Amino acid sequence: MRGRARVGGHVTLIFSIQDESEHLLEQGSRGAGLSLDRGVIIEANSRPGSGTLTIEGDAPSSELHHLVLEELKVLDPIFGDYDWDLTHEGELPASQGFGLSAAGAIGCALAIQRALDVDEEIARARSIHVAHRVERRLSGGLGDVAALHASGVELRLEPGCPQLRDDLGGPGAVLSWHEEIPLVVVWRKSSSQHTSNYIDDANWKLSIKAAGEHCLFGLREGQWDASRWSELLAKSAEFADRSGLLEDSNRLDLLHLIGSALAGAGFADGRLVTRLCMLGESAVVVPSKFPLSEDWQQTVIEHLEMRGLGAASASVASDALNLH
Repeated sequence: MRGRARVGGHVTLIFSIQDESEHLLEQGSRGAGLSLDRGVIIEANSRPGSGTLTIEGDAPSSELHHLVLEELKVLDPIFGDYDWDLTHEGELPASQGFGLSAAGAIGCALAIQRALDVDEEIARARSIHVAHRVERRLSGGLGDVAALHASGVELRLEPGCPQLRDDLGGPGAVLSWHEEIPLVVVWRKSSSQHTSNYIDDANWKLSIKAAGEHCLFGLREGQWDASRWSELLAKSAEFADRSGLLEDSNRLDLLHLIGSALAGAGFADGRLVTRLCMLGESAVVVPSKFPLSEDWQQTVIEHLEMRGLGAASASVASDALNLH
């Protein structure tokens, strides 16, 4: 039997680390960001067996997928009655701040359950629950799973896995809205640091948490809808500066390169803005206001690639767990 899942990535623009709890489902972050319509594609093929798993494709490692299967077997032992062959295809580079480990964990859980024809609502709830636990077991993303569950442009009000059906999930609370917002994701073609290098470091945790709470304070007031776009962009720029992340890992140089590309493409007038993705050496180029009347993504990508950067077009996903 075969199951398939295509799950979008996520760009974190602001976050505040909240991982003090001993319970994995209560750990997470407050923050804000964007779900993407590009991420990972996972196919799962099952056959009667004893619960072994093999993975092919471009997954950075198989550890995440083995942990997903382990967590699924806790929820229902039937997943251990099959052997699993997985294929993994990434649509964006891993370990660059695009939330692909969260997308991969969710996608793996969904594909396995779809192979056994599990009800879709049940499969979604289990996948979010399992992926959040796996991410925390690996000291990975704090808020990507909750964000992808909400999709769109999200505001994470309380840390942890969101509350889910069948007593799954945790105390997380997320608001979101969606508009068709085209964007370009940009990355350096060199390797980047793992998220744990920041969130497990005491000094980084303090500076990130202080900056995140400061920048989220105003965003938490009032309605969370498309009218808050310019405010989100302003606060995300402030967060990058206040946290110290702007001047770490050559991110300032990256912004200068992207600025040069935007100018070369004829967008030095502020119609497009660049915001860093946390925590990779990457960024996202978005309209300062929308809709932007012209087709701009391919021109910008060409100018970014001329400067040795990786780039891809994308848009904000309304349902990142079920991309077609």
